[in-house]
Amino acid sequence: MLAARIRAFERRLQEHMHEITVPVHLSLGQEWVAAEMAKYLRPEDWLFSTHRNHAHYLAKGGDEQKLWDEIMGLPSGLNGGFAGSQGISDASINFHASAIVGGLVGVAAGTAYALKMNGSSAIAVCCIGDGGTEAGVFWESLNFAALHSLPVLYICENNGMSVDARLYERQATPLVPRVAAFGVRVCISLDDAFDMARRGIPVFCEFKVTLECEHIYMAALAQRIA
Repeated sequence: MLAARIRAFERRLQEHMHEITVPVHLSLGQEWVAAEMAKYLRPEDWLFSTHRNHAHYLAKGGDEQKLWDEIMGLPSGLNGGFAGSQGISDASINFHASAIVGGLVGVAAGTAYALKMNGSSAIAVCCIGDGGTEAGVFWESLNFAALHSLPVLYICENNGMSVDARLYERQATPLVPRVAAFGVRVCISLDDAFDMARRGIPVFCEFKVTLECEHIYMAALAQRIA
C-alpha cells in the first residue's frame, strides 16, 4: 500500500534526521492524498510539487533509493546530492519540485498549454499548499488555464498552516469560491477531476489535511551552524 510505504519512508527519515544537512519537509498525516492521486496518474502526465514533495515523487513512481540518497546529499542521489529534499527533479518520469512557495504553479499552466498545442493526451498536475494559493501567480495561472481550457489539475493540500500562521490569520474568505470565480472547475473527487482535466477542463481540488509532524526539520544543519 503506497500510503504505508510513504509513511515508512518518512518515519525512517525522522530517525536519521541527525545525519541530514538540508532542510526537510515531511508530509506525515497527509500522505493519503498522494496515494489516491497515484491511482489516476499516467506515465506521460507531468507532476509538479512543492518543498513537501517526497509523497508526490513516490506517487509518480519515483525511485525510493535515489530519493533517499538525494536527501542524504550523496552523489548517487536523484540529482547528484545537490537538490537535497526540497528541489528534486526527475525528467524520466516528468516530475519536478521547487522550494519556492508557488514556484511551479505557472510552470504547470505553461506545460498544460504546450501539451494542448502538441495534441498530447497527457495532463499537468500541480500540488500546492494553502500558503501557495497566496502567491499572485496562482490566480494568474487560474485565469490563463480557464481562458485557454487547459488540461491542468491543481491539488491543494490544505493543512491550515503556513509555517506558524494559521489560515484564518491569512485569508479573509474561503478558497473554493474564489477559485470558482475564475472559471476553473472545483471538484471534490480525484476520479472526476482527472477525467475533466483529460477533457481539457482546468480543475481545482482542495483537501483538508492534518500534518502530524513538525513543519520543517533542520536538526543537523542547525548543529553545523552552531
